[in-house]
Order: sequence, then C-alpha cells, then structure tokens
Amino acid sequence: MDRREAAFTAADGTRIVYDMWTPPGDVHGVLVLCHGVGEHARRYDHVAARLGELGLVVYAPDHRGHGRSGGKRVLLREWSDYLDDLDALFAVAKREHPDAPLFLLGHSMGGAIALTYALDHQDELTALALSGPAVDVSIGTPKPLAALAKVLGRVVPGLPVTTLGGDVSRDPAVVAAYDADPLVHHGAIPAGVARGLLTATHDLPERLPSLHLPLLVQHGSADALVSVDGTRMIERYVGSDDVTIEIYDGLFHEVFNEPEKDEVLGDLVAWLRPRVPA
Repeated sequence: MDRREAAFTAADGTRIVYDMWTPPGDVHGVLVLCHGVGEHARRYDHVAARLGELGLVVYAPDHRGHGRSGGKRVLLREWSDYLDDLDALFAVAKREHPDAPLFLLGHSMGGAIALTYALDHQDELTALALSGPAVDVSIGTPKPLAALAKVLGRVVPGLPVTTLGGDVSRDPAVVAAYDADPLVHHGAIPAGVARGLLTATHDLPERLPSLHLPLLVQHGSADALVSVDGTRMIERYVGSDDVTIEIYDGLFHEVFNEPEKDEVLGDLVAWLRPRVPA
C-alpha cells in the first residue's frame, strides 16, 4: 500500500491531518476509518494494508485535538465537529474517487462517530463496520451524573473528568508501543468528549431501527475499556436485516491489535469482500 499524508482546513479553521493508503492495483472502493479517543490514524497501518487486499483506498483522519491534527489536545466542544470533519473527508474522497462505493469503519469512540454519521448519511454508504464501539456510555449512568457531565462538558470542555482503565491489548508489545507513542494522549479524558459521547448515544435505541445498512460489529468479550453491552444494544435495536455480530472470547479492547489480529482482520475482510464490487 502506498501511503500519503495530507490535510484540509475545517470550517472553524482547525487543520485536520489525514492519511490515504492506495492499493497497487485497481480501486474498487473507498473506506474511511475513524480511530478511537486519544489515538491517531497511523496506528491502523496494518488494518489499511489488509483492506487493500480488496482494492479499497483507505482514508483516515487524526480527529481534531488528536495526533497530528490541530486543536487543543482531545478538546471537543460539540459532537457535530467530529461529524462535520468526517463529512469533509468524505467530500475529499468523493472528489478523488467519484465513482467508488463508500464504506465506513470506526473503532471505539470512532465507532460512535461512524455510527452516528451513518444514521444521517446511510443513503451514501455501502456498508458500515464497527470495532468495540463506545455506544454504551449512557447505559446505566445515573441521570444526575449524566446531567452533571453534560453541564461540565458545555461550560469547561477541557476539564479532565475520567481516565481509561485497562490495557488496550493482551500483547505486551502493543501496550508498550501505545504507552511510548508521543502522538497518543495519555492523560484524562476531558469533559467535552464525555459530554459528546453522552449526547450522541443517549437516543440510539430510538434511532437504530432506522439503520438499514449492512452492518458488522466486532468486539472483545474481555474489553475493559468499552462494555460489550453496547454492541448487544446495537444488535437488539438495529433495523438492518444484514447484521453480523462477532464477539471474540477473551479478547481485549483493540481486537485489531490482539494476538489473534490476523483472524479478526480476516473476518473483516471476508465480510467486506462480497460487498465490494469486483
């Protein structure tokens, strides 16, 4: 896969850096990939390489406040900022590959971004895939606590409110690389992100019946960062009749970075293959 780095300027002036991986042969589709909170797109080089087997061009942004993109670290004022940035990247992809079918893949918080974007843009998409989607944050959250988080996220969005607990993978090398990566945010998650996730996901049970895209959700059963209950909620409410749910026994949060990653990525490629035009 040939990779190049580029950037665009968001509507509010924030510089959004993204990577594009192009397969060596014919292009059969475009896939946009959304990373999780605190990380960045270059952690998905190996994922893009596997997707290239299908002739997919992969675009992946560093979300605003993440990695190489502009903005205060992990600061989010409105969830719609993520969605607008994603829409702008899709516009770039469509200009560069106007006839290619569009696919969307999101991990963790990026899974919540991808899912909420797909609910508003599914007529433009061919299929949606999610990995450990962070869509359960409002499930079981006491209403007073959720209300407080929303207020803090609006008034002081940069206030650190919570930390991520648990390792991203059972592979010590992955954890060591993650901990040493200067582009990864290792501090607490600010209130703006917490508010964004709460507001974006609280009405998913009501919205999911309207989703009719082909959908794949992959999740580790031992994920200590994002509860698998969110994936079960998607399975329970989604309206699509083309849904595949893969729960991997004993795997941690980053199923694409577990010792079994070849199997997990193989499942993703196998699911996408019949949906990508030959």
